[in-house]
Amino acid sequence: MKKLAAWILLFPLGGIYAAGRPVQLADYYRVETAGTPAISPDGRWVVFVRNITVEAENQHHSELWISPADGSTPAVRLTTPAFSASAPKWSPDGKLLAFRSVRRASSGGETEGRGAEPAGRGGRGGRGGAGGEGDTWFLRMDRAGGEAFQIPGVGGAPIFSPDNRWIAFLKRTPPPRTAREATPLERQLDQRFKGRIYDWMNVRADGRGFLPDPRDPAATPPNELYIVARDGGTARQLTHLGVDAREPAWRPDSAALALVADSHERDEYSYERADLWTVDLDGQIHRLTDDGFEYDSPAWSPDGKWLAFRRRQSLSQIIATKQKHGAAVDLYRLPAAGGPMTNLTAEWDLIPDAPSFNPDGKFIYFAAAEGGDTQMHRMNSAGGAVEQLTHGPRNLGGFTFSQAFDRMAFTTSNPAHPAEAFAARPDGSGEKRLSALNEALLNEVDVAGAERIHFPSKDGTPVEGWIMLPRGAKPPYALVLAIHGGPHGAYGSAWDYEFQWLAANGYAVLYTNPRGSTGYGEKFLWATWGGWGKLDYEDVMAGVDYAVAHYPINTKRLAVTGYSYGGFMTNWVITQTDRFAAAMTGAGISNWLSDYGTADIPRTKESEFFGSPWESESNQLMRSLSPITYAANVKTPTLFVHGEADMRVPIEEDEQMYTALQKRHVPAKFVRYPGNYHGGWPPWDMVHRYYQEVKWFGEFLQ
Repeated sequence: MKKLAAWILLFPLGGIYAAGRPVQLADYYRVETAGTPAISPDGRWVVFVRNITVEAENQHHSELWISPADGSTPAVRLTTPAFSASAPKWSPDGKLLAFRSVRRASSGGETEGRGAEPAGRGGRGGRGGAGGEGDTWFLRMDRAGGEAFQIPGVGGAPIFSPDNRWIAFLKRTPPPRTAREATPLERQLDQRFKGRIYDWMNVRADGRGFLPDPRDPAATPPNELYIVARDGGTARQLTHLGVDAREPAWRPDSAALALVADSHERDEYSYERADLWTVDLDGQIHRLTDDGFEYDSPAWSPDGKWLAFRRRQSLSQIIATKQKHGAAVDLYRLPAAGGPMTNLTAEWDLIPDAPSFNPDGKFIYFAAAEGGDTQMHRMNSAGGAVEQLTHGPRNLGGFTFSQAFDRMAFTTSNPAHPAEAFAARPDGSGEKRLSALNEALLNEVDVAGAERIHFPSKDGTPVEGWIMLPRGAKPPYALVLAIHGGPHGAYGSAWDYEFQWLAANGYAVLYTNPRGSTGYGEKFLWATWGGWGKLDYEDVMAGVDYAVAHYPINTKRLAVTGYSYGGFMTNWVITQTDRFAAAMTGAGISNWLSDYGTADIPRTKESEFFGSPWESESNQLMRSLSPITYAANVKTPTLFVHGEADMRVPIEEDEQMYTALQKRHVPAKFVRYPGNYHGGWPPWDMVHRYYQEVKWFGEFLQ
């Protein structure tokens, strides 16, 4: 209780700020977040990314800021505001800070680094070093000021060796190839042809568009592993796998690295099943696993004798056996030279994030979501009980540790406060807040807090949720039921501008974690397998019943909304009940049969619907769980919002539902956003969408 009380003083839960004006649309552009904290090896400094939105440019911008880890002085800007900067990473001796930034190779000008004075946007960029390449830059942290520079030969995000002698990185590496000279006719035809030709299966990916041939290393060059001397030089290629190497991690003696790679990557009919490998500095590679499972996040024990990592069944295995649940993700330990592995979390029912050993190798630390909160945990490196170290109704993330493991840095968010940077001891004590990015805004506006609720579903299953009551509105309140994406995701104790915007406009907001959500154990997580819209529908409706029974809610003024899986659920809800006076669907599936062949992830249907549309049993299941099948039941006026370039849930999905409602004379409106994928919408479009949502609800919830 003392820890929680101390944390509340550092980071108010809501209602502690002075009452102010309601949240406005323009405030969307003023919200800032801290991300990707990196603590210095000696634990004295924390660099974090300050994320802002530049309204005039319709884009997001990021800068690196630095703070003493004890919070003794305010954080200051570290990089020029002329270019975005992200992904900070310290060298083991603390003398260099690497970061990612797309900038001119040589521009001279503004001082960067520790000791640089804060300034507004518009400064000039740093100067590139001769032979530098790509978007990886460095700052000297052992002296004040200075300009960002590049190290010759570093061609990707750097991974410093523990002895400070080497920098490893991953780089796209096409194979040698001699192109055939095209004939004049072929050149003319190519110049005039504006379409696409393909004969491979995986032709699209959301956020990337249409893809080159994944089977051909020349068309899709693999990420191979390289090393270069710390001071720069000619890089040396260590791996020649022909497929992507990922997540390289140095052995503590700096003589080898662990990595993961999927040797079946070029096989379009095999879903991910990456294995563990090690490679020494002479390029001798050793494969540690080959059992069809998926591996990730390798971490070395301090003595270099063990590897800890995450392991799960591959999706191909699940599909082949028509398994009625997904794969459990567990932490394992394996001798680095090879041998039998041990499941460390077999008796723990949640999903661990990437592991880290402490310096004496006694403990393994990892983050994990428990219910709606994400916290730091640890366990004995030989196995045993899992211990939660941090506490409080909040979401923590981005953990990094000092070399001595005496301090850690992380970000924290709650429903009334966007993410800020913090530091603490690894046991969660001695917590210090390092940033105050939103104090001016939060002291100006009237933010709504969220009350955590627990309620039984129809079959008695306990469900968690939150309700946010409007500030300044008179009861009984109109209520908006919000449904998260996934389904294997979760809401939590985190800031959400959309919910604050709805509350500012007089709406109570109910958001829940129905079955299918993460953070509540395997049985709960896979309860929607083969039944999207069944038990999860009962859960969200039980949440509505609970809210109506315990809060002053006007049952004539109910609305429902969601995006992605939440959009599917919104489409499903309005076909199953007429309790809602309005709905807004964002990128929602309406027809599983058509979605199978047009979306970039047929895997969802092959696994959770047990097959493909041409298989009789799967076909019937997809039809029975498609909202379009029950469109004749819809009476709820519905707004549809969708990105025209969405390849995760193609826009034709909402078009089908919209057409059905229009044909049946149910009020419906469609707002299309050209060029937008499933996620990552530009700021202007997000603000437009939020405005349309409130306008629609205002029309039908009077």
